[in-house]
Amino acid sequence: MSHLSLHFPSEMSPRRLSNVSYTPISAVSAGGLPPEKFVIENVAKNGLGIGVASIVLAGEMAGSGVLALPAAMIGTGWMGLLLIVLFTVNACYSGTRLGQCWVILEERYPEFKGIIRDPYPTIGERAVGRWGRLVSLICITITLYGGGCVFIVLIAQLLGSLLSTWLDIHLSLCLWMLIVAAGLTPMTWLGTPKDFWPIAVGALVTTLAACLLIIIRSALDSQELEEVVYPAPTLEGTFKAFGSIMFAFAGASTFPTIQADMKHREQFNKAATIACGILFLIYFPMAAGGYFSFGHLAQPNIVLSISDGPVRLIVEIMLLLHLVAAFPIITNPPAQFFEYMLGIPTEFNLKRCLFRTASVVILLFIAETVPSFGSILDLVGGSTVTLLTFVFPPYFYMRLVDSSHRYKDCTQRSLPMWERVYCWLLIIIGIIGGCCATYTAVKNIVSADFQVPCYLQSGNVSMAMSAH
Repeated sequence: MSHLSLHFPSEMSPRRLSNVSYTPISAVSAGGLPPEKFVIENVAKNGLGIGVASIVLAGEMAGSGVLALPAAMIGTGWMGLLLIVLFTVNACYSGTRLGQCWVILEERYPEFKGIIRDPYPTIGERAVGRWGRLVSLICITITLYGGGCVFIVLIAQLLGSLLSTWLDIHLSLCLWMLIVAAGLTPMTWLGTPKDFWPIAVGALVTTLAACLLIIIRSALDSQELEEVVYPAPTLEGTFKAFGSIMFAFAGASTFPTIQADMKHREQFNKAATIACGILFLIYFPMAAGGYFSFGHLAQPNIVLSISDGPVRLIVEIMLLLHLVAAFPIITNPPAQFFEYMLGIPTEFNLKRCLFRTASVVILLFIAETVPSFGSILDLVGGSTVTLLTFVFPPYFYMRLVDSSHRYKDCTQRSLPMWERVYCWLLIIIGIIGGCCATYTAVKNIVSADFQVPCYLQSGNVSMAMSAH
């Protein structure tokens, strides 16, 4: 990917109003507002409020990682709960630093107050230079498009398992992935998070419902166990738990995109803080309830630990709905980036639909080629997610604050020593967590049985699942 492909000169298209906007000049109101002023007022009028933005953030972050928290505590004991508190604070600070980075950019570059389609790479470029944009874009593409690919596989597995168990419908995993991709594609045509915030609400509600049912069912099932064993903490167990808990809070790659859709972007810090509070209220009782109910019997996917029956069925349906609702959220930021580079207008149009359909087709091809792609993504994502969530935000923030002296007409900012130390500590913690995740991913890849690509398989092999 060349440098030229990542940024366009302002004179490239007569439809562009600024370096960050593809809003057509024809969209300017009859009231005669200057184009930039109209775009800014349009964002303020139609953007997300603090409450909705916090729900979108929490709905995007509260994913399947919550299901691994009880098992993560096997290697740490009750100390795992302290790790959850630690990472709640860290994720909150990291997310708010990203938000503050954008506030600084809007203050220094007024053109960024309009419609923004590549906020995270822009923060990287203004903070550290061209390499910041390039690395951010690569990490976001791998993390979010890679996550979308895994979502197709997970949804296909879960849907196939439910229908084969309850309706006796048996299809191959490869065919289910094709059906799932076709069903998800129209959802990706929606523009930005403000256009599909009800979907994000659904993602959060389904997760809350599933977690509540899991906690209740776990408590009831534990009463039927003769004895619950709690293993002593181990160094390796702590190593694994560190990575698992950290990645349950890893969702910062979409933060700037959601902030760009807010009515008042300077209030993003409030939305991020509320979102992290919601995550804590979900994660803490889930980890404690699952671990203290099952002890060493807690599975890496806690759903597999609860007994069969109507409750488990409802939980699986809720998780399925969450994955479906989260798919357009995680694939939206990279879609906006590439549409920005290709010059596709921001309003709903055929080009957007064709591009996003093609994107899903590519993700489907990867999923059909490597059904166990999730193991590979875990390996690569160990570094990309770490960079986007715990390394880049504090580092970019420090660089932007330290450059305040070059902008005499803007607010002069400085970091107290304690905050600078905390920023570097956060970076170190993120790197350690990335190493933990990489270690776990390598172990999984070594023990995994990689499957033949779907289009090379003979016959319609029925899908059998031992785990969801």
